[in-house]
Amino acid sequence: MKCSLLITALFLSMLARGAETTQADESTILLTTDALSLTCAVDKNGVLNVTRFGAVDRSWKSPFTGPLFPGSSDCKYHEAPVSITRSNGDTTLNLIYQSNTSVAETPAIRHTTITLRDKGQPIFVDVHFRLFARENVIQQWAVLRNELAEPIRVHRLDSAYWEAPASSAPHLEWYDSRWADEVPRPNVEKLSKGRRVIENRTGNRHIEAPFPAFIMSFGAFPNEESTPCLFASLAWSGSMAMSFDHNNKGVFASSIGVSSQTGPYLLDPKKSLTTPACIFTYSRDGKGRASRDFHQWTRLHGMRGGDRLRLVDNNSWEGCSFNVREDTVIEMIKGSAALGIELYVLDDGWFGNGSTARTGDYSGLGDWAVNQERFPNGMAKLIKTAKESNISFGLWFEPEMVNPRSELFVKHPEWVLRSPGQELKLERNQAVLDMANPEVSEFVFKTVDDALTANPEMRFIKWDCNSSIHNPYSPHLAPDRQGALLWNYFENYYSVLDRLVRNHPHVDFQACASGGGRADHGAMRDSHTFWVSDNTNPLFRLRSQWTFSSFLPAIATTCHVTHAGDFKPKFRFDVSMMGQLGLEVDPRRSEPEFQDAARTGIAAYKEVREIVQFGHQYRHDSPFESTLPSLNYVSTDGNRALVLAYQTGTILGWTHTSTRVRGLDPKKVYTLSEINLPPGDATQRLHKAAKKSASGQAWMDDGIPLTFGRVNDSAAIVLTAAP
Repeated sequence: MKCSLLITALFLSMLARGAETTQADESTILLTTDALSLTCAVDKNGVLNVTRFGAVDRSWKSPFTGPLFPGSSDCKYHEAPVSITRSNGDTTLNLIYQSNTSVAETPAIRHTTITLRDKGQPIFVDVHFRLFARENVIQQWAVLRNELAEPIRVHRLDSAYWEAPASSAPHLEWYDSRWADEVPRPNVEKLSKGRRVIENRTGNRHIEAPFPAFIMSFGAFPNEESTPCLFASLAWSGSMAMSFDHNNKGVFASSIGVSSQTGPYLLDPKKSLTTPACIFTYSRDGKGRASRDFHQWTRLHGMRGGDRLRLVDNNSWEGCSFNVREDTVIEMIKGSAALGIELYVLDDGWFGNGSTARTGDYSGLGDWAVNQERFPNGMAKLIKTAKESNISFGLWFEPEMVNPRSELFVKHPEWVLRSPGQELKLERNQAVLDMANPEVSEFVFKTVDDALTANPEMRFIKWDCNSSIHNPYSPHLAPDRQGALLWNYFENYYSVLDRLVRNHPHVDFQACASGGGRADHGAMRDSHTFWVSDNTNPLFRLRSQWTFSSFLPAIATTCHVTHAGDFKPKFRFDVSMMGQLGLEVDPRRSEPEFQDAARTGIAAYKEVREIVQFGHQYRHDSPFESTLPSLNYVSTDGNRALVLAYQTGTILGWTHTSTRVRGLDPKKVYTLSEINLPPGDATQRLHKAAKKSASGQAWMDDGIPLTFGRVNDSAAIVLTAAP
């Protein structure tokens, strides 16, 4: 059925009914969610331009205008999102509008495809939009199709592109990462003339590299509640580039996509190349609203099991490193269960035999047989013990990696990424397997699938990745195909994950890469949680978890309590309540005071985790600007809220403060209670003069009065609406 995608009652009624595929034959295209509309129109030269991006009710609009997705010949003064070279050396690419189609995948999700073509040659770009009406989030990706009789070289193919007048004063917020220092503080800058490129060249993760997302605001730096801003996140876990051009013609342009680190992609005749999706939204009401939209979208559409409660886990790594054996692990499982922990995860050190046993980071990776000396009864005995202790069991893997000291490396040296004639560069004594090779990716799949099939009661897999790609050459790919390395690597990586989670739907998968190097919407698509950082100092974690929460929801964010640093247990647990609470301790060696605090903290978290994991988050004073940071979560029905407040500065005597709370129902009456007051640290932080109950409006107007008596103190307050 053909129809115009104009702003008409006919189109809107079709959208509401979930119409079948529609073919637009007009020159104006409208893309909408419940709150946002993006309008495009074809100009006299055939170029498709954004004419308006703003509110559906037209109460406001963003500064974005200009070509929707220009070719390299359409951008004379800044970089285009797509550039190619034909076999004759010609780089011309003038993209004009050809057609569009739209299909309602569900009543609330619409998929529109806009086809652009080169003016002179049969080269096409399909720009895809998936519009999530209720979450006000848009997925955009591009498909380049070569209909020539000859191959073309693709130098650049980004996922999304935006253009605005430079006079709109664009400001940028972006995030860098290092090992044990992931997204420690947002980088903010006003974009001035020139070209700014923020690029990750690590290959297979974003540790020691920028996080693949940014926030762009106009007229001022992004803030929580008022500055209009664009949120954009690339669903990709490897090398990527974000570019920001402010040219001399008064145009500001930005785009995000896969980095061309390994050279141009050779695209054969009648073949296509598909980018990862860019997920974006636009908020007139600051970062907070955009984050809540992103959180809701991620829970429902951007991760696995977003409606499944996350368990409180204990991971073996910080408690005992590689020193794991059957008898000690059994003791730790039982000790964990006694604290109220629900999942025990056996980390590194359980595999490899003989001379390649995994007794340190120098051997064993690739040899995924259970170490018979350490675990003579395999995993079965541990899983049986866990079941008897009413606790689940999980296992650590690093299947993309191999140690030179391993049977796999000796048997299959051709499976390793390695530059011909060059010394093999290692990180953490390991090399990276060639996931661009289907034979290798099948081995990786079978490694994990066989373990889960043999142990069907296993509940959790931690998937790690502790080396970047230092030898970016695939023995599997022809010399002129090396530009496909990262594209093929991640196509296979994501495919392996997808097959695993479909084969084992009861298993939770955690994305990890030396910490938070795979905390992104690419890995999250087939993961249930991500590991924030190997740094578990709660002061650092407060900041890092805060920053990650801009784009990723609490249910996905693993927050572990450990013994790192000099902090009271209450502060550790209150910081870890910001996401999915877990621990990394050896219960056998923990002091009685800590064990009492752990029981209290875990029990308190279980009372409120549905609010944290499924509710709406509101950030207040940030830990980067205040020594009294706070945030709160509100349940989806508005009946309960959790307020987490922290005191991180040096104080003399007592500090009295009033912490904010938002998102309550103004008319409901809420009663206060304080949780997580462990024995030995049970002094209430609620001010003695605090009201016990008040309307939601009163709490939001007046705040909650608190008293802190030491540095690195905290409070966890629950508000419950009257029936």
